[in-house]
Amino acid sequence: MAEHHHVEHHAPHCSHPHHDSHHVHEDHHDFKEVNKNYFNEHAHQYNDRPEAQELARRLGAAMISAYPFNEDSTLALDYACGTGLISKELASHAKCIVGVDISQSMVDQYNQSVANQGIPPEEMRAVCCDLSAAPDQLDGMKFDVVVCASSYHHFPSIEEVTKALASYLKPGGSLLVTDLMKPSSAQQLFPNGSHHIVAHNGGFEETDIKTAFEGAGLADFAFVKASSAKKHGHSVQFFLASGINEVDEQT
Repeated sequence: MAEHHHVEHHAPHCSHPHHDSHHVHEDHHDFKEVNKNYFNEHAHQYNDRPEAQELARRLGAAMISAYPFNEDSTLALDYACGTGLISKELASHAKCIVGVDISQSMVDQYNQSVANQGIPPEEMRAVCCDLSAAPDQLDGMKFDVVVCASSYHHFPSIEEVTKALASYLKPGGSLLVTDLMKPSSAQQLFPNGSHHIVAHNGGFEETDIKTAFEGAGLADFAFVKASSAKKHGHSVQFFLASGINEVDEQT
């Protein structure tokens, strides 16, 4: 996961966000700043974790099953993209993927990886900004599908983030979110030392996500099990939630 304000270079199809996007609401300042700093410091370690790559493969496959990606036409936004593990899973199924993250280090690693593979930036690139800080930071660009993987537990307000992400959908576009399902027991899903970067320690119930999606005006809500994994010795379940922007194309 991640977020912030500077932008990356190249923007043939995906324009630069405004530079004032680092001004965040005071009540969310600590989580956003601490997360940004944490992921800036740890970006170099992310692609070295086999378990993260395997989870990205599973969650990416769930997204591909949930949305009719078209390699010739689909414009996708990967929010809290990190180093691009999910974007890589979706890349061959979309025409263009724009990654967005608050961590400049994550964005730099994402773009370096894309450049190393010889992929042009108009097909896959990342920018550094916080989409929930201000509206329309991608200069009017709208997407067929917006995805956010394993990051909602870092956001102080999932309602705020969901509304922001929904605003980047085309009419009929889909929002896909994956994260940890709240277990039936009261176990915490993260160690106590993670409380400074994890806003939602126990994962989410379906009603939590449904409320956020409906509050953002999204219709046709669906919530399914996407994958299972081991976390701190416990078996955990990941959900995939989806909703559709039913804005009338005539308006």
